[in-house]
Amino acid sequence: MQSLQAQRLGLEVFGGVVNYQGDLRQEVYTFQGVRMGAGAGITYDLNKRFQVRTMFMSGSISADDKNNKDPRLYYRNLNFRTNVTELSLQLLFHLLNNESAPINPYAIGGIALFRFNPFTKDQSGQKYFLQPLGTEGQGLPGYPEPLYKLNQLSMPVGGGIAFRINEQVTLAWEICFRMTMTDYIDDVSTVYADEFDLLIGRGPKSLELAFRGWELPGVNPIFPAGYPSGFIRGNPNANDWYYFSGIKANIRLKTPERNGSSKWKKSKGSTSCPKW
Repeated sequence: MQSLQAQRLGLEVFGGVVNYQGDLRQEVYTFQGVRMGAGAGITYDLNKRFQVRTMFMSGSISADDKNNKDPRLYYRNLNFRTNVTELSLQLLFHLLNNESAPINPYAIGGIALFRFNPFTKDQSGQKYFLQPLGTEGQGLPGYPEPLYKLNQLSMPVGGGIAFRINEQVTLAWEICFRMTMTDYIDDVSTVYADEFDLLIGRGPKSLELAFRGWELPGVNPIFPAGYPSGFIRGNPNANDWYYFSGIKANIRLKTPERNGSSKWKKSKGSTSCPKW
């Protein structure tokens, strides 16, 4: 039988949900508004405890102020959705022997490059990508922030628990948070821009989608509901997070043994020619 030490490579597939924490959703982990996520990758066993993997992950996240209990956030009435695609390199540390333990907790750390592009729909149902609209005045004279980049870095941090089915297959439940280097996954970060700056510099649609409380019944239609420019719109001191959680399967790929029957064997007093 082929030894597991000769099977260091593995194919990994993931299926589950993806969500986020940020200015439109304050909960660290919640199933509210989750969407489906999936991924696949390759693993390599460094030894019996450490494993590296490269993964491609994809999913969609969204949030809506209508679900916020804080009145200030509810009457802001913003919402967004974005697809997230990610390529990561991760290191896994297994608490027990990864070649034999039937149940094995593990920790995850790594680095990832991901892409996002938040959008929303106006009252007529027309879709608008938010980054070009500069809804907080990004890129306009007098505003320090440039338009944010849609390709960003994140740091995957998480863990899981693996269940060994047989010598080839391992199933696991895992959750892995992504600590990002941006606060704009949801297009919200700092303060409200001046309404005339937005109107002149970015156009009426930017002004319309920068504050949407006026869409709610009984709300003051003045932008933004009577608040002066510079009033807090988001929290610039806390970057956004997103996370995948679900089930993964790892299938070890068979590779030739170093000392198996497929190698030519030398017997005492024989040459190195194969024995037919």
